[in-house]
Parts: sequence; C-alpha cells; structure tokens
Amino acid sequence: MVNFICACANNGFEYTRYTAFSELLPLLAVGTTPLLKVDKICQEIFTSSLTIDNSITFSSPFATFTSTASADFEVRSPSRIQVQFKEGSFQPPKIKSNVSLPENVDIFGQNVNLSPLQQTLNPLQEAVANLAGVISGQSPLKISIPGERSKSWLLITYLDKDLRISRGDGGLFVLAKEGSPLLDQ
Repeated sequence: MVNFICACANNGFEYTRYTAFSELLPLLAVGTTPLLKVDKICQEIFTSSLTIDNSITFSSPFATFTSTASADFEVRSPSRIQVQFKEGSFQPPKIKSNVSLPENVDIFGQNVNLSPLQQTLNPLQEAVANLAGVISGQSPLKISIPGERSKSWLLITYLDKDLRISRGDGGLFVLAKEGSPLLDQ
C-alpha cells in the first residue's frame, strides 16, 4: 500500500500524460483548434498545507492563459485522499512581446497561408509589448467553487519515482513527476 503523504513529500509539479476525466475533455478539445494548444496540465501537491493546485495552460501566438482549481485534501488511508475544491482562478494572460504566427495553418482541411497576416502584425509589435506590461500586473480572477460537485476522492493505484497513476470519481489520471525522462517522450 502507498502512503500518500510520503509519495508526495517532495512537493512539486506532476504533469498529466493521460486522462479519461470527462470534464477535462472539452478543454483538451479547445487545444486542437488552430492557433491554440494545451501547453500543460499539471498538479502541484503541498503536503505542509494539505492543498492541491490543478492547472491547465493554453498557448497561442499572442499569449498564454492559465487557470487553476485549488483544493484542500484529507488523507483517508495510505493510498486514498478526500478532496474539497475551494476556488478556481484565471491568471491574467501573459502577452507575448513578439507575435509569431505559424507560416501555415490547417482549418477544416484547408491549408491557409498566414504569412500576409504576420507581415500586417509586425507594426503592432510595440503596442503589444506595452499591453503586456499593463496586463501582467493584474490580479487573478478568483471564483469560489460551492456545492456537492466540489467534493471528490483520489486513489493512488501505482507509484514509482517518475510516474503516478491515480483514479478517482472523475476518472483515470497518469502523471509524470517534474524532471522525469517520461516528460521527454
């Protein structure tokens, strides 16, 4: 049996490599649209405060966007925790100082050349850099997560130094530890 606190004692990011969590699937689908992709989905566990942050980061040629769901957890057994989500937050977008579009993008099976658009955007680079400075100092938008749907559980079914497989009432999660060679695959 795995001791959850010992398993997560290093505190650190774990990156989702696979999930069957149905509520994440629409977010993953967004990442298949042209010019927007899912950069990372990760979980950070803080054993000293018994809290968890689940976050997803999207990237576009213009900015990156991160949203986080924060939760408290209680250890129920050596391999099971009870989770209570408290709030969601949306970080201000990180505006990129240099807009770099791909040369071509596939939209509904059509290959669209974006070179003319890139040339049009070049004069706007300075304005974008100024906007980035204004937005970066803003506070995140925080929203409380009330109700019964905010409660969940998580059971560790496999754990080694690089990999954690967990299941919960939301589905199956396969996570690789930060620094793991599994993240390079």
